[in-house]
Amino acid sequence: MALPSRRIFIQDGFKIVSLGLALPHIFTRAVQAAGQDAGRGSDVMRTPETQSNDPFANRTLIVVQMAGGNDGLNTVVPYADGLYYQNRKNVGVPEGGVLKLDDRFGLHPAMGGVKSLWDAGKVAIVHGVGYPNPSFSHFKSMDIWQTANPEGKASEGWLAKLVKGSVDRRGHPFAGFAAGGTLPPALMSPDFPIPAVDNASTFKLLPDPRYAVDAPARQNALVQLYGGVSGDGPFAQVLQSTQSSTLESIGQLQQVHAAYKPAVEYPKDGFGAGLKLLAETITGDLGVKVGYITIGGFDTHSNQKNQQARLLQSLSDGLKAFWDDLTAQGKADNVMVMSWSEFGRRVGENGSNGTDHGTATPQFIIGNGIKGGHWGDPVSLSDLDKGNLRHTTDFRSVYSTVMDGWLGAPAEKLLGARFPTLGFLGPGQAS
Repeated sequence: MALPSRRIFIQDGFKIVSLGLALPHIFTRAVQAAGQDAGRGSDVMRTPETQSNDPFANRTLIVVQMAGGNDGLNTVVPYADGLYYQNRKNVGVPEGGVLKLDDRFGLHPAMGGVKSLWDAGKVAIVHGVGYPNPSFSHFKSMDIWQTANPEGKASEGWLAKLVKGSVDRRGHPFAGFAAGGTLPPALMSPDFPIPAVDNASTFKLLPDPRYAVDAPARQNALVQLYGGVSGDGPFAQVLQSTQSSTLESIGQLQQVHAAYKPAVEYPKDGFGAGLKLLAETITGDLGVKVGYITIGGFDTHSNQKNQQARLLQSLSDGLKAFWDDLTAQGKADNVMVMSWSEFGRRVGENGSNGTDHGTATPQFIIGNGIKGGHWGDPVSLSDLDKGNLRHTTDFRSVYSTVMDGWLGAPAEKLLGARFPTLGFLGPGQAS
């Protein structure tokens, strides 16, 4: 049977379903990206050859989103400040339970794992992180953080711009990688496909369950279809490369998944499973530059003590297992973890033993190559803005520090402005 022409194939779209196969969405989006890229060069992209001489090439940033608005005051507790307990008679963390970092601050008692990393000098805490004219809307504030735009208006996420500007557009498909079934807006771009993987076992060509026995023949037909496309245009380049690179990439992930043996036991929850998946991609050398994972539920309007304690326990235990695993696998030196949450909570507790939407919140940076300690000015509990903390560190300063100092990316160009960098990756004095 004659193969369809290239013209008909492109007009009809990426109809893999007609072959009885389902392809991971990252590769179907590659055709659209190639069309939009027609006639444009890749002069702003780093090719694999360039990366081989790049001191930042093997580094990975793992971004942890604490969705819902984590209460920073009960996470990094200012236990020495009497105003903290005056405002939080019910939800405040008792001083006797605080995991003390110094004579001013301590961690929530559920965060023993992070505390051990702090004691080893592998944790930096950035205080008072926020942005001007704060929004108390989850969606608006998340948009601002994920686009690095104070208006929350941008065509793509800040991490997508970072990945797109750091690797070849037709380079490794796992340069950006979200551990989860949904791609976060920070990694979304109209012309650059990034995969969101919930389970490595299902990231593959999936046969029609009605005709499973025919799967090998259908996959072979797909390969022949791609191999029959000729020409030098952008569509041809993508379609030709798919015959090898798509199936090869799927095979790489499956091979890494089968071979990976964690050196530690991860927590038996979704966050632990996602971190384990990220560890697989890193230890398997799949070229991940930016990994992303979300832990949700931090919108603690009521019953905050129990809910936040459970979440912080999951966060802390998961990060400790992840770091211990990478260390045992010899990969920790090339990985840095950065947490964020869309906002903190109000200073005063509410009538439901919880806290309401607030503003500034701390960020955690974890890594072997960082300068551990406190960074940025701690927030004041005596100088409030209508009951809310005044932010002391612009979140884009944290982004800029990570871009320039960890991944070697042009922060000013990517963020559209210059922001002062913090000292946890270079010269500077900890608070």
